[in-house]
Formats: sequence, structure tokens, C-alpha cells
Amino acid sequence: MLTSKILTGTSWLLASRLVSNVLGLASTLIAARLLVPEDFGLMAIGASVGAMASAIVDLPVGAALVQMKTATKADFDTAWTINVLRGAIVSMLMMAAAWPVALIAGDPRLTGLVMGLAAYPLVAGLRNSWFEQYVRDMDFRREALLDVVTKAVSLAVVVGVAWATRSYWALPLSVVASALAGTLLSYILRPQLPAFSLASFRKFFGFSVWVGLGNVADSVRDAATTFSIGRFLGTSKLGAYAVGSQFGERLELVLYAPMERTLFAAFSSIQEDAGRVRAAYLRAVHIGFAIILPVCAGMALLSHEIIAVALGPDWSIAALVLSFSAPITAIYLISGLSNALANALGHPKVLFRYKLISALLHIPVLTAGIFSFGLIGGLCACVLTALGWYVFSIHTVSRITGLSRLEQVSVLGRTILAAGAMTAAVLAVRGLVLGGPGEGLTQWVSHAFILASTGALTYVTAHALLWHAAGRPPGIEQVAISFLEGRFRSR
Repeated sequence: MLTSKILTGTSWLLASRLVSNVLGLASTLIAARLLVPEDFGLMAIGASVGAMASAIVDLPVGAALVQMKTATKADFDTAWTINVLRGAIVSMLMMAAAWPVALIAGDPRLTGLVMGLAAYPLVAGLRNSWFEQYVRDMDFRREALLDVVTKAVSLAVVVGVAWATRSYWALPLSVVASALAGTLLSYILRPQLPAFSLASFRKFFGFSVWVGLGNVADSVRDAATTFSIGRFLGTSKLGAYAVGSQFGERLELVLYAPMERTLFAAFSSIQEDAGRVRAAYLRAVHIGFAIILPVCAGMALLSHEIIAVALGPDWSIAALVLSFSAPITAIYLISGLSNALANALGHPKVLFRYKLISALLHIPVLTAGIFSFGLIGGLCACVLTALGWYVFSIHTVSRITGLSRLEQVSVLGRTILAAGAMTAAVLAVRGLVLGGPGEGLTQWVSHAFILASTGALTYVTAHALLWHAAGRPPGIEQVAISFLEGRFRSR
């Protein structure tokens, strides 16, 4: 029953994330054609200011509502009140930081941009807290609809404003518009009004404060990367970095977010059964990694073709960024499942400690990398930070569940070997058959098709052969076979 709910919930969210991220990718591609890299650099700095301000007073009450064994009306009212107050505080912090940030970055346009973005937390904070009841019930259909609608609104605004004005204002306006659409839709889909109350504040504080502090550490790490690249390498390179990184972020939203959302609800529902939790976690990591790694590795291998086709030759730096950011994304995504587990089992404090250590180690390594080797040095520093966080995540899961480090790593074995075979095959075809990256749209598209087909066929074949060699143990191979058999029977 639980497995069925996880698969159904993940399917709904995966479908919605696929649609919404196609819309989001279209938004980025169209805006990249109408705007210049420097515009995206400005937006990246403004978004980082918002992320930092948000992290300072972050109390993820939505996660706390889902994690509770029972939730009363007072709990939902308190959650809504906390979000409203938090949104107002974040908005004021952003407006206060607007001028100093513009002064530090050396661009006066940031003052207005950050103040414009300050409307986002104010509007998003009004979202209906009762909407989280659908997540508690593991019913994700309405959340899927909300996700698609908000992304469609964002696309319409960014394209319309960018087409009409060719101004960077298209980017912040689309963000604020999506927040407004999401807030209004949360009340339409769940017509139940919360009230202003702080009666259950103590119930939220113990859980949410540690999750919030962990988000602060993540924001510090990400903001350090953004500000360092922008300050030392210029807003133009920062814009290319931001656009290249967005492809990795799209993978996170499509592949990881649906799984994390459903697993958090699932782990919360079985948190008192340690055996089921351990088995469910290992199964989720095995299946998740088998899907995540080949997609991320494939994007890294085809980064030149992807960027050339999507954005054109003027964004070559973004291809370099994507070749690094896609594998980094794979590491963070598989490590991130430990977040869902630790939070669901009520151990956010443990996560915060490791996130803080990771952020503190990242800053000096990043600075040294940028000063020594420029953008490539900064990207290498990001890879090291991601690997370090994976080590921390293994230790976290071992500590709170009793799973050994070997058990956690061993479920990744076939996928790593199959991805290695895929990488070797793609590189061989590129070098020996195609003779290089190619030039012109026709060659880029044809090369991408040939390389993607080679990689997919090699990965699936290698995974199947390794599965047979291992004696056909339970795993994603069985899930895939069962799915295909079910499809054939239904036909």
C-alpha cells in the first residue's frame, strides 16, 4: 500500500515537474535570446540576496505539518501566521540590503531589482497552509496542477516583458507573478481559510528551527559561489554560470523534488518501524540513483551540443558550466535523500551540523580555486564540496538508522559501473566516429542524437548484464520488467 502511494504520488509530481520544467526551460531559452548574459548575472545576484534573507528567518512550517503525526486547526493556523510574518520580515531585509548589495557589486541597477524581488516573499508567505493537508494524505494531484499553472504564468510574463522591453526586469517580474498565481490557486484548490494564531508555535519551533538553520547553511554555500564568481570574474561570466547551472537545477526539480516530496511523507508515516524505514530508504536510493546518474552524466557528456542548440554559440561558457554542474547535481540529488529521511525521522539538528561544516569548508576552497584557476577552479571546488556532502550524508543515515556505510554504497554499484561504460562509449563515438563536437545546427542536432542513443543503449545493456551477473537481485531492473509486462498485458 505504501509503495503504491509513493509510486502514484511520485508519478503525479514527476509528470507536473516535467511539464513545468519544459515551460521553465522554454522561458530560459527565449529570455536568453532576447536578453544578454549580463542580465542573467544581475538576476543571479538579486536571487542570492533573496535566498540569504529568506534563509535567515527560515522556518519550514510546511514540512513540520507533514511530519506531525496529527495536525489540528491550531497547527494549520499557526503555520500560516508564521509564513505571513516570515514573508514580511524577509521582504524588509531584502529592501534594507538592496543599496549595500548594489554598492558592493558595483552596479546601481541592483537596488531596484532587489527591491522588486522583495515582493516575492511577501506574496508567497500568504499561501494557504491548509494546502499541506493534501501532502499529509499523499494526494499530490492538486500540487501538480499548481506547479504547472505557476510556471505557465511565469513563462507568459517573462516572454511578454522581454519581448516588449528587452529589459532584465522581465526576470524579476516573472518570479513575482508566479508567486501571486501560486498563492491565489492554493485558496481556489483548497477553499479553507486559515486564521491568525500562534497557539502552536512551540510545536513548530523545535523541528523547524533546525531545518531552517540547515537551509541557511545551504544558502551561504550557494551565495558564496554566486557572489565570488560575480565579483572576481564579472557579471557576464556569472550570467553564463547562472544559465548553465539552470540545466542542472531543472534536473533537480524534475528528478529529485518529486521523489523527495513523496519519500518525506512516506518516511513520516512509517517512522516508528525502523526495519521498514531502512528497507524503503535503500530501495529509494538504488532506484533514484539508477535514474538520476545516467541523465546527469549524459547532460555533462552532451553539454556542448545542448547549449549550442538551445542558446547558440555565444553561450559557450555555459557549456563548460553544464559539464561540471550536471555531475554535481547527481551527487547532491542522491545525497539529498538523506535530508528527507533525517527530517522525517525528526533529526534535522544532525543535518544542520554537517551542512554548516560543508558550507564553511566550501568558502575557502572556492576562493582558492577561483584565484588560482578562474572559473574552472571554482567549478572544481564545487565538485569537491558535493563529494564532501555525500560523505556527510552517508554518515548521517548510518547514525540515525543503523545502516552501514557499505550497505548504502553497495546499492549504487551496478549504476556506477553502467554509467562508466556509457561514458566510455560516448567518448569513443565522439572521438573515433564523429571526429569532434561539430559545427552548425544540423551537425549539433545529429551528433546529439547519435551520442544520446549510444549512451542510452550502452547504459541499459550494461545495467542488464551486471544484473544477470549478480544473480538477478531485487532492484530497478525488476521494477522495469514488471512495468513493461504490465503495459503489454494491458494492451
